[in-house]
Amino acid sequence: MSLKERIEKDRSRVFLQTNHFADAHTWNGIPFICVTDDETALKRKNNNVNDISWDNNTMETVVYVRREDWPGREVPNEHGFFDNRPMKIMQIQNDMGLLTIVLSTISPKAVGEYQ
Repeated sequence: MSLKERIEKDRSRVFLQTNHFADAHTWNGIPFICVTDDETALKRKNNNVNDISWDNNTMETVVYVRREDWPGREVPNEHGFFDNRPMKIMQIQNDMGLLTIVLSTISPKAVGEYQ
């Protein structure tokens, strides 16, 4: 068995198993299994001075999903609903059939009463 074949099997056997790391989510109402990582998105947002998308009023999520399981188009700036929340694909990367997708949404902060 080649390394590529082993990696393909490991995507589903370990990392993308719902009893290990993965959870069910939806994209435009279509369910799929993926791993989400808000911590990686936060580090990317705050530590990368070259990231022009940085904004205090946005929230980002990184999604790891098998390419064949992603129910949407693999296109940056594609808009959709991730778990019924409007999101935009900021980046998408294909690593041997495993997509790394950076989703972003506007997340306005509450304004307190001035006294």
